[in-house]
Amino acid sequence: MTYDVAIVGYGPVGAILANLLGRDGHSVLVVDQMLDIFDKPRAINIDHEVMRVLQSVGLGEAVNRIVTPHLGTDFVGLDERLIKIFNPIEPPYPLHWHPNLMFIQPEFEPILRDGVKRFARVDIRLGCKALNVAQNDEEVELEIQERDGVAPRTVRARYLVACDGAASPIRKQLEIAQDSLGFDEWWTVVDAWLRRPTPLPKRTTQFCLPAGPTTYVVGPRDLRRWELKLLPGETPRDFEDMDWVRRRLAPFVDPDAIDLWRVATYRFHALVARRWRRDRIFLAGDAAHQMPPFMAQGLCCGVRDVANLGWKLSGVLRGAYPEPFLETYEVERKPHIRQLVGTAKNLGEIIGELDIDKARERDRLLGDEVDSGRSITIRQQLIPDLTAGLIARGPDGQPAPAAGSLFLQPQVRVGREPPALLDDVIGERFAIVALGAARASWLHGTPREILKRLGGVAMILIQGGDASDRLADDIAFVDATGILEQWMKDGDRFALVVRPDKFIYGVAGSAEALHALCLSLEAGVFGKT
Repeated sequence: MTYDVAIVGYGPVGAILANLLGRDGHSVLVVDQMLDIFDKPRAINIDHEVMRVLQSVGLGEAVNRIVTPHLGTDFVGLDERLIKIFNPIEPPYPLHWHPNLMFIQPEFEPILRDGVKRFARVDIRLGCKALNVAQNDEEVELEIQERDGVAPRTVRARYLVACDGAASPIRKQLEIAQDSLGFDEWWTVVDAWLRRPTPLPKRTTQFCLPAGPTTYVVGPRDLRRWELKLLPGETPRDFEDMDWVRRRLAPFVDPDAIDLWRVATYRFHALVARRWRRDRIFLAGDAAHQMPPFMAQGLCCGVRDVANLGWKLSGVLRGAYPEPFLETYEVERKPHIRQLVGTAKNLGEIIGELDIDKARERDRLLGDEVDSGRSITIRQQLIPDLTAGLIARGPDGQPAPAAGSLFLQPQVRVGREPPALLDDVIGERFAIVALGAARASWLHGTPREILKRLGGVAMILIQGGDASDRLADDIAFVDATGILEQWMKDGDRFALVVRPDKFIYGVAGSAEALHALCLSLEAGVFGKT
């Protein structure tokens, strides 16, 4: 048997990719050398993009039951000066889900794995080592050892995705180097349970103190996390002594008020793989990039990777898109990651400054930005849009307005059906969304032909009307929140093209512009003709 896709690594990123491909009916092999889920916390934050992906595989509500909203982050400098603030977006939320959510990873992963069990064509092999990989023009050969003392055997797949972590044996076998963005520091991460009430900040707090840079994270329920930068003269071995750990925590919390759950020392890096693909093998998640945790975007970025790759692999496997279309995965994801890793690195340098004179100057500059209102206070504004790949471009070659940004997801009404989320109505396909029934005529001819070729759907946003009326083969809907309708009106975005992963390909203000937009989309997917 040749699988459609082999996935090496069954952490959250690999599990979400298995759900995406399993949902689409593909045969998938997942291998992981661990026999079970790691039972201690690691990642602790996900965002609304991750929730949107989980929604697409039917797991959004299950995960939503175990998360708590992130209340925001304060950066505190010398003399307790507030030097940076990140506040949550106010509702109504643009993607429906709360923008930032806290979770406990050993509670999160079983939901993902239970989701995979729904798909008979997904084969899971735990306690199974991935050894050597080889490939030809048609398939990948993966040598696996299912148990110690048992001879390895070879399995085959049309494609392989390495979700095998920062150390990635697959990346090393492929001899793919990594570019460093110049961040290399030791930090100890302490997870603890509150055993009794004790004074602590109500929000996540970055203590930007040269005497001991420390991150404090408010987790779900009574879980709290501290990240402690190792100071000159300290070594990772020092933090194997729990008394040492408690002494370092003492300026921030009464050590007798907490029960330590996990203490782990990491070397925080800012690294991006030079190549994310070698022929039929792809890298995703930590195998492709590592970033300091100061934006809590490590896991989120891994999920974005497989969300981007998943729909493209699925389309190629079923013959809907040509194989060269897979090149857009690295083209789209790498610039996004490099910018985000750079932002996380910059925040880490703000937090971790050890020179007191530089820290005072930092506080003056950043504090003045906060006081004057010039500082960015919404974390999502630091998440870049797509800037390359399958997005529309203007005459100057730059991304066209709104191209590469996330499409909004309001609650909508279709006919007499109960209210639903817009993604669930569109499904995993291309869509043209037009504002007002009169603009349905814009789809005549070329746009509708290209939409049919792509297997897409036309969505007509009815303004103040009755969405029970069908418009030929199109879906008429009413925006129950008003946020999408207002956004389209405000920018003269009378029609737009949305990708299956819910990024906007481009917007149009006229029938002629929509015609041209669809032609460029067709060329982007199928190549120039």
